[in-house]
Amino acid sequence: MKHKLFSTLLLLFLVSGIAAQTHVVHRAPGTYEDGITYFLPRTHLQIVITAERTSHYAGELAPYAQQYLRVNDAPQQDYDEWKILSMSIIPYGVADTLHAYTVRFNQRSSAPFMKLASDGTLLAINGEPGDMPALASPSVTVLQAAPADRAGYKTQEMLSATNVEKMAELAAEEIYDIRENRALLSKGQADFMPADGEQMKLMLATLDRQERGLLRLFMGYETKEQHTLIVDYEPDLSRGTRDIAFRFSRFFGLVDRDDLSGEPYYMNLQFATPPAPQSAETSESLRYYAPGNVTISLTSKAGTHLSGIVPMAQFGRIENLGGDLFNNQFRTHVTLSPINGGILKIEVGK
Repeated sequence: MKHKLFSTLLLLFLVSGIAAQTHVVHRAPGTYEDGITYFLPRTHLQIVITAERTSHYAGELAPYAQQYLRVNDAPQQDYDEWKILSMSIIPYGVADTLHAYTVRFNQRSSAPFMKLASDGTLLAINGEPGDMPALASPSVTVLQAAPADRAGYKTQEMLSATNVEKMAELAAEEIYDIRENRALLSKGQADFMPADGEQMKLMLATLDRQERGLLRLFMGYETKEQHTLIVDYEPDLSRGTRDIAFRFSRFFGLVDRDDLSGEPYYMNLQFATPPAPQSAETSESLRYYAPGNVTISLTSKAGTHLSGIVPMAQFGRIENLGGDLFNNQFRTHVTLSPINGGILKIEVGK
């Protein structure tokens, strides 16, 4: 998910009597004749889960697998089985509409260029924004497809059977005949022995394929897929420092946070120091975040899966970049983090 960027040229005029400065006022989100409203970001975490889904399909003769083949573990109904292969976390920013500010420029101001993300988050002033985080998207990759001929390898006699049990009996007899013929070929005792080694391989491969096809009638078959699953998690202290990030079920995969069929995976937040209160607002400055460093970990009953330190906007404090840096004596270039609103680079020129 990448934000589109757009440039806003601010060449707006203040009424006479106001000094040649950049002014910022705190307003509700919206568009105004005398300026433009921008937003500070709020840091979210994209949890990327790579999981494998195995789908088990019962064979049409599954109820007779134990009776005729002495097989006790043939699936009797269709079901899915999921397992997590790996996980990663990507921090990214979204517009925090509770922190909206409107900036106005005098016609003699040297800072007319602001670059915003498509959601209104301030990214740069008099410069180019930094790279946006490369977010993942949900996807599915087939690892093992269903057999092309799932109902094949039935003999004419089996197709003519008057009931399912009779078909199972005939299918089992065919499987045992194939195994006997393969054993005779391997021992060189078959009535029709192949002329050479290549023909032998071909005959054995044909018998193997026929047996697998008949066994599927009893044992069913499997398909496998690799899934990329996405969880958008917003760290928020109103839910505490240990919160359920998502639930994952062995049989249903990713489920709702309140679905008890899934095992909970917890997001844990730790602070070296408590989040600082936001600074008092002033009327002649630009706002940015001094993000707070948060130690995060993703855990479950199996242990800790991921951990690291992430600077986050909402656990930092709002700072003020003085308006004097943007008067007609200076041309200041500022690049802000799209993830946490912190200053990435600042250059002051005349």
